[in-house]
Amino acid sequence: MWVVLYLVGVVAILLAGQSLILRAMGHPFQWGLGATSAHPKSVKLALKVLLQTTLIGSILLFPSFRGVSIPAYYGPLFPVAGLVQFLYGELIALVILATIYGLGLATKGLFWKARWPASKALVKSCLSALSSITVVSVEEPFFRAILLKTMLDTGVHWAVAIPVSAVLFSGAHYLRRVRTYWPSVGLAVLGIWLGVAYYKTGSLWLPMGLHSGGILSIGIHRCFINYRGPEWLVGTQTYPIAGVAAIAFMLLGAAITWLLFS
Repeated sequence: MWVVLYLVGVVAILLAGQSLILRAMGHPFQWGLGATSAHPKSVKLALKVLLQTTLIGSILLFPSFRGVSIPAYYGPLFPVAGLVQFLYGELIALVILATIYGLGLATKGLFWKARWPASKALVKSCLSALSSITVVSVEEPFFRAILLKTMLDTGVHWAVAIPVSAVLFSGAHYLRRVRTYWPSVGLAVLGIWLGVAYYKTGSLWLPMGLHSGGILSIGIHRCFINYRGPEWLVGTQTYPIAGVAAIAFMLLGAAITWLLFS
């Protein structure tokens, strides 16, 4: 499982780069990755640039470890005929999350109240639409095309490779300090669904669509929906997929994906 060592190396580079940035900008060392609320905007921006640069660099560098070019490695994962799967995935994620929000509102676990003025909500929604593309363009190649694909290519059985990649996908969201770790369960289940989507289709289009639709829906709903129910039941503002209904939907989605592409 040398690919896991590659992942550890990426984290080590991120931690070293973050330490240099924090020291240069007069801030103390921290183990968790990413800026905190106490950091100024300049530090937050610098650490975001570091994160994205490192991840993109690791994606572009990886094919050389497999002895192939970047187009030869990633090209087959983006078949032109499969592009429609991205759109299907996007639509499926939007419908599922809309259903989850509806259930939460109906059971009073969520309540409708605008969090910002209309102009700010519009800006945030547009930024969510942009993030829904940029984030999956990095995370899916990293976790599915590098981590999961390598395990499968080197003979690791799918029943091991998919859960391992899902757990690492979830854990990567907790390399920084967080308020609660319960959403890690929902993220791991999402990782299983995305892993199944990649394994059964052989491309990144469907997992990217599912992931993208989720980010878009979450980004927009945060402008208008607030949480008061227990997080194990309705999830959190950042991770509504942590609620039991969302987890059930994702497990069902993974099962249907498996059957549809058998």
